[in-house]
Amino acid sequence: MDWSDCIKHTALSLPPNNPLQIVSKPLPLRPSSKHKETIPSFLARIAAMNGVGAIDFAADMGFSFKKLVQLEEVALSRLAACGGLTAELLEEQISWSGQRTGNVQMAFRNEVFGSRVLRNPTVRGCPICLRKDVEAKPSHPLTEMTMRGDWQLREASVCVEHSHLLVPLWKCSRPEQRYDLQSRFSDILPDIIEGKLECSPAAPSPYDFWLETRLETGADNTWLAGKSLYGATTFCRLLGTELLRLTNCSDLDLSEKQRLAQELGFGAICHGEDAIQAALRSLVELTDGRNFEPGVAFGKLYSVLQRDHVETVEFTPFRKALRDCIVDSWPIAAGEVVLGFPQHERKMHSVRTAASTTKTDPFALEKILVHVGAIEADDNRPISQKTFDAGIYADLLDEVPTLVGRSEMHRAMGATLKQFVSLESNGFLEPRFSLPDIRSRWRISDGKMFVEELEKASIPVTPSESGWEGIHQANSRTNLGIGVFINKAREGKIQLGRKTDCKGYAAFVLRKSEVDQLSLAERAPLYRDLITAAAFGRSVGIRIQGWFENLSLAGHTPATRMPHPKWGDERVYASPSDIGKFHSRFLTSSTMEEEFNQNRRVLIAKLKAANVKPFAPNGDEYGPLFLREEVEAVLR
Repeated sequence: MDWSDCIKHTALSLPPNNPLQIVSKPLPLRPSSKHKETIPSFLARIAAMNGVGAIDFAADMGFSFKKLVQLEEVALSRLAACGGLTAELLEEQISWSGQRTGNVQMAFRNEVFGSRVLRNPTVRGCPICLRKDVEAKPSHPLTEMTMRGDWQLREASVCVEHSHLLVPLWKCSRPEQRYDLQSRFSDILPDIIEGKLECSPAAPSPYDFWLETRLETGADNTWLAGKSLYGATTFCRLLGTELLRLTNCSDLDLSEKQRLAQELGFGAICHGEDAIQAALRSLVELTDGRNFEPGVAFGKLYSVLQRDHVETVEFTPFRKALRDCIVDSWPIAAGEVVLGFPQHERKMHSVRTAASTTKTDPFALEKILVHVGAIEADDNRPISQKTFDAGIYADLLDEVPTLVGRSEMHRAMGATLKQFVSLESNGFLEPRFSLPDIRSRWRISDGKMFVEELEKASIPVTPSESGWEGIHQANSRTNLGIGVFINKAREGKIQLGRKTDCKGYAAFVLRKSEVDQLSLAERAPLYRDLITAAAFGRSVGIRIQGWFENLSLAGHTPATRMPHPKWGDERVYASPSDIGKFHSRFLTSSTMEEEFNQNRRVLIAKLKAANVKPFAPNGDEYGPLFLREEVEAVLR
């Protein structure tokens, strides 16, 4: 049967009620559809089998080659009719060909892809697949040479079946020429037969096997299951390309770098969000200095998602993953939009943004943040890069602007600066931060609460009432410490008064009589073992007024100085320790008599005979007082 008979045999016609329905019989010479075959590939093979070119065959069958390449319905129906394709086989070929669903989108293997991912002037393929096709029918190779649909996908790099890279087969800008596969295969047939396009084996990576399975069956046991293959493959490549900075790949060519990038990206993404965040953080850690910005840290991964896919639905989970890393690493303010996602609340602050928000000095704030553990003390990065959790330290940042210095604090309390310092040193007022070089570190509320507490324990005192004195005056007189008076007033053991003509802490007063009684009671245990200087002098036989005071004042023996329990003025006393140290160094005529059991006159005579004189350094006389070592040298 010649070609004219084949044409008559098809008897193509369009019924008037449905112009898209083709009533025909399949051509007797037609190929069987192959796995992964595209529509232009099937057209090329059926045309070759019937001895004509693909463009002429399309015209003879009543449809346009160009419209078939564009997968228009009428052309597809007529190809299916003459090629004997069932609806299922036609749908399968369409799915491997890629069909436009919009201006820049195509449906491919039940997924949505960007058109540029599938349509490229440079057509790639596996030369071993094509050589196997030729070997299946050497006499008519063009009837077997098949274009596989997965070769079109930009993110596919290797033929898994033959462990061979997809290599460029030809380059044509015009689709009509690019997809005239019969002509194109004819051009490269000699090279295919001679193996000139074949190169070294390329072992498929886990990424390649995953992509092969997703395209074949849609099955996926990774985190990427249910997510767009377009978004997933693009994100793998973009992330992996940035991760190449962590490896030494300078000796790899471009195709090898892309395959490594796909493998690295897939290795991070397939395990889920934690692994993705770990990979992204590794890129953040590479970035420092003044260029610490997301665009620098993530390179094309950031720019492509921000520029090309900020509104692409298929990229939503991947943009979100990158967004999460950005807001966890950079001080993004609430209200900012990151990769299409509005930031409803701030997650991170830097020292700089926190200082700007709180209107505080950044270097003072940095010391506070180090003090509370928000940032590390040895972090040498600029303050714009020193970040911390904004949520955890939100209360702290709210509080910092309200803190005041000593001047504001004592004025708010109605106290003098001296009174405030005394309260601080006695532990009644504690700064928010124990950082002496931070000026504003006090809560006014702490001071006011302290004053309010004392007010509740006080009674009003009019200016005409006598017998009262201020807390600090009482302390100056008794030296008991303001803590004793304030605590006793809190306990209700002494009465606290509040002068009606004053406000704040300075208004508080104490009854002098209660202060005196308290002083006696507080000091009684201290005086229990003390004796006065005069009493000690009588005990050692020296009745010269002031001799012990002068001896201790000159540093020759220790003494205890204490306020008089009743009058408050400082007096000199002798404690048991003072007495013991005195006797270890000195002897008097009275103590010599007791110790050596001889009349003191006899003992004094012996000392005079030995030229031992009373203790009188620098001409200062202290009565019949001798150094023990000089006395013992003579009398023992």
